[in-house]
Amino acid sequence: MAEAGVKVRRLLRIAIPILALLALSSCRIPAREAVWDAVRSGLYELERRIPAREAVWLNPQHRFRPTRKPVISSPAAWDFDGNGTKEIAIGSWDGYFYLLDAELNDLPGWPKYSPKGFFSSPALADLDGDTVPEILVGAESGKVFAWRYDGSSIPGFPVDLADHVWASPTVLEGPRIAIGDLEKMWLLDAEGRPAPGWPQPMKGWPVATAATDGTYIALTTLLPGDPSEGSLYAWTTEGELLAGFPVDLTLDSDSSPALADLDGDGMRWIIAGDDAGYLHVIDLAGRTRPGFPTRSEGPAPGLPTPTPHPPGGNIHSIEASPALADLTGDGRLEIVVGSWDGQLYVWNDAGEALPGWPQRVGDQIISSAALVDLNGDDKLDIVVGSKDGFLYGWTVEAETLPGFPYDLGAPVFSSPWVGDLEGNGRADIVVGANNGIHLLRDVGPMGRAAWPMFHANERRTGIGD
Repeated sequence: MAEAGVKVRRLLRIAIPILALLALSSCRIPAREAVWDAVRSGLYELERRIPAREAVWLNPQHRFRPTRKPVISSPAAWDFDGNGTKEIAIGSWDGYFYLLDAELNDLPGWPKYSPKGFFSSPALADLDGDTVPEILVGAESGKVFAWRYDGSSIPGFPVDLADHVWASPTVLEGPRIAIGDLEKMWLLDAEGRPAPGWPQPMKGWPVATAATDGTYIALTTLLPGDPSEGSLYAWTTEGELLAGFPVDLTLDSDSSPALADLDGDGMRWIIAGDDAGYLHVIDLAGRTRPGFPTRSEGPAPGLPTPTPHPPGGNIHSIEASPALADLTGDGRLEIVVGSWDGQLYVWNDAGEALPGWPQRVGDQIISSAALVDLNGDDKLDIVVGSKDGFLYGWTVEAETLPGFPYDLGAPVFSSPWVGDLEGNGRADIVVGANNGIHLLRDVGPMGRAAWPMFHANERRTGIGD
């Protein structure tokens, strides 16, 4: 596909100007300018519709697939064809959604094109009952797509939600698909139809992905043009808004919430950040847990201030999605989340920082952390990307893991997928960056995985237990 694209571009650069010159020969000056404008526009559009170049090895461990636009989408991986090796699903703002083999090469029938591309991260669900999951993703065009492994569409999809979709699908039993859009929260069935009781109205627009335990659905929102209007919503899966919701947040929230029993008492809590830099922990009655909200520290005196994203944004902002797991072995969950202040925080369920944390990096952390044992000690380690272009890895004691940080050469807003692609017992990492898709092979022994990807699992449920 990439080789064919190069050949097409070369032919276009030769053929289109020749055809244009023929047209120009009989045109007056204003018409000639119009023709050249059309040539430039047409050549750009044709080139834009050609997928990116093929993948290359940057070194024996690091494989790289360039893309023309940033890859904010976070990957999912699955052995779709049953050959013992996982395939990789991920979108890009270059207009394409990719399904790649374990060396980042396109599979037959892929990539798929949608105007303006994909911010949303894919979720996996078996929609047609054949035991092989389909790939679900939202698009900037306002559609929710569902594709089989061979690239064919599931009947009823794509579903047009009208506004651009940055949120990622969340999969419930049924299967049903929860996803937010401008001023509406949707629950769709396996054929793309609204489930009974849905959609539900809400204030604002969700960049965030919903969390669910199968009984409740939680989601944060922002109000475009008004950063003071962030909200946290919670419904039953039948569409009933829970008493005490929505909860007004300090500022907007882009942070995809997690849902968890933090201390083993059977009580669920919603965990999410906001753009004022507060981490909120709220129960299903809308009440705040003691010790919260806690706030990011902000820039360190004497050190460079991380660059605002976007310009003018609050440097305290917690836009990342929290990752949760029992990191200390005490039967209680810790909360791992990054901030625009360039620090990664690890808080316990009382809002207290663990020893050695936070850890400071070179720029903002919007990437969500993966929590996986990568050094064989049966303790969970932490992997996360940063806008400074590096992928970081630490032990829970805040010691840098061997081989980390990895230089990816461009800002990393995507959240890493950590797993064993080839079944060899060694951990691999797949993550997007502003220059393309990166694969890091054999970064360590593959140990237990509590939160190995964005929003915990391939269904993007955001459940920490």
